[in-house]
Amino acid sequence: MPLGFLLGFLATFGEPAVRVLSDQIERTSTGSIRKSVVLYTISSGVALFVALGMARIIYGIPLMYIVVPGYILAMVLLWPSDKTTICIAYDAGGVATGPMAVTFLLAITVGIASAMEGRDPVTDGFGLIALIALAPILSIMILGLIVRIKLRKKEG
Repeated sequence: MPLGFLLGFLATFGEPAVRVLSDQIERTSTGSIRKSVVLYTISSGVALFVALGMARIIYGIPLMYIVVPGYILAMVLLWPSDKTTICIAYDAGGVATGPMAVTFLLAITVGIASAMEGRDPVTDGFGLIALIALAPILSIMILGLIVRIKLRKKEG
């Protein structure tokens, strides 16, 4: 699981599309959200969910036990979030599942699932992609709430 965390972080951190998105967010926010913060937020979120995906494969946790609560949380986070943050968060979910994550992390999880008795490599491997898509949505929406709270404190 720690290896999954590290590989998830590095694969996302090295993803060119995530870097482009981070740069665009910094420009759109007129510098109030730095691209390094966005890059580390997305990478950390994906890393956490890759580690969770590895735990899911090792312990046989059904994918729905993670995905359904994750998307319920994403829907709950819609209410306090502004429209721009919501758009960025869902775009980040698509960007994080780029070529680096899909080819590199999918191959590793399929390999781990293949080596474990009673696991389906295809289901477990592609389940990880669902988690990778969910991670940036949650992490960016949480970041957006933190930024919003800090701006309110600064103004008030």
